[in-house]
This record gives sequence, C-alpha cells and structure tokens, in this order.
Amino acid sequence: MYLYLHALIKTHGYFETLVNSDLALFNRLDVSMENYLQTPFEIRSQIWKELTRSVNDKHHAWRTPVLSTVALDEGVNSRTVVLRGAHESENHLLIYTDARSAKVSELEKNSQAFIVFWSPRLHWQLRVKVNISTHTTGPLVDQLWAKVSQSAAASDYISPSAPGTQLVADFESVNTDNSTEHHFAVLVAQIHEMDWLELSRNGHRRAKIIGNSWDWLTP
Repeated sequence: MYLYLHALIKTHGYFETLVNSDLALFNRLDVSMENYLQTPFEIRSQIWKELTRSVNDKHHAWRTPVLSTVALDEGVNSRTVVLRGAHESENHLLIYTDARSAKVSELEKNSQAFIVFWSPRLHWQLRVKVNISTHTTGPLVDQLWAKVSQSAAASDYISPSAPGTQLVADFESVNTDNSTEHHFAVLVAQIHEMDWLELSRNGHRRAKIIGNSWDWLTP
C-alpha cells in the first residue's frame, strides 16, 4: 500500500508539473502575441485567422459572439449566435438562423447591426459594424441546407413552432414528423468597420479598421 501511495503521489506531482508547464507556456504565448503583433497588417491578419479558426473550433471563444440588432420598437435586441463562416476575401461573416426568428424581421426592416467578440485567451475584444442581408431562399440557402440537413442541427430548422413561441404545455410540441420543409435562413454580414481592443498589462491597444485603412485609438 505504501508503494502504491508513493507512486500515486509521484504521478500526481508529474501531472501537476505538466499543467504548470502548460500554463506557463500559454502565458508566454500571450506575451509573445503582444510582442510580435505590432503592425496593422500583422494584427489585421491575425484577426482574420482567429475568425476563420473559430468557425471550426467549438472551443474558440469567438465561435459564439453577440449579435445586436435594432428591434421593431426601435430598441435594441442582443443575442448569442454561432459564427458559421468567415471570408476575408469577401469581407463578410455568415450566421445561420430560423427564418421565423425576430432577428430576421428586424434585419429586414433595418439591416445595420453589430457583432461583438471577446476572447479571454487573447484578451481581445472585436466589435464589428455590419450590414446584414437575410437569405431564406436561393442558391446559397440550398447549398448550405444540403449540408445542415444531414446533421443533428437540422431539427432546429424544421420545428413546427417559430422561435419564441409560447408553449401551452410542458414541451409537448416536439416535432416528430419527417417533413422536408425547413425554415433555414442565412445571414450574410458585410463588414463595414472593425473596432479592435487588446487588454494587456503592458498597455492596452485599440484600433479602428475600415477596409484597408487603420487608425489607432485611445483604449
């Protein structure tokens, strides 16, 4: 028993050393990020790398940003969405939604919106001013639905009830039919402006990016 406990303690110490080593590595990576990302070109390039990475990395904080739209009563509605596409060449982002959702009605009335990203790992906030076009039919929707329809997420878009519909009983309206009718919609967010903020113990940095122009701002 003594030998077993001794081996367990040694093993625990080994793994604790590994964890501490990894944390130290991440800290060095954060510092090195601040050191080598100096020019607007480098920072803009890294922003798009992070956006692109977040589309496929479920653990990336930027995968679930906050989308804010102008409500129908002229107030503001904000909600968490999932980033589904990031295309630097077209300068736009993609988001999937239910065509019956409030955000679609709001965007059809006023297409201006903000998408806000925050990453604890990078210590970066990215506020993106966008103009969003809604697509409920057409080649883009057909192409993307062909993929989504083969996944578990398909059920999100074939529910008989629109998002936000009040339930009359305890979750009794679960859809069990095999209907091929869907309410899948794609939001194409054309980027007009990015406001990038980096929080750092070595000094915060902030910049406004419009197209290829770059302006440093007071954080």
